[in-house]
Amino acid sequence: MTPEAFSALAARLGEGVQVQPVLDTVQFKVGGKAFATLGWPEAGWAIVKLTPRDQAAAMSLSDAVTPEPGRRRNSGVTLLRLERADAAVVASVLAAAFTHAYRGASVRRAAAAATVARGR
Repeated sequence: MTPEAFSALAARLGEGVQVQPVLDTVQFKVGGKAFATLGWPEAGWAIVKLTPRDQAAAMSLSDAVTPEPGRRRNSGVTLLRLERADAAVVASVLAAAFTHAYRGASVRRAAAAATVARGR
């Protein structure tokens, strides 16, 4: 998988996907919440935020999918080595990351709306 193909897949996931260059990386967000970053930790890699359950499922699909080293590995932060990943695996991982971020953004919006409704 090339970085260009990764970007194209991420951008096509749904309405509201925001693409934001940040230094030498490209961040993909939905509802203001990042679900993938291309070029992190270095060129040829990407990082996504999954649920721990989705992370385990993704790791069983390909050796191109690994947990991030360190303490964030247990929270679903997942690395993709693009040169070793095929399109089907990346599409599956990106869809899971998008869904996770979208749900999180929806929960935040609902909580904010409830706070406003209570007059706080």
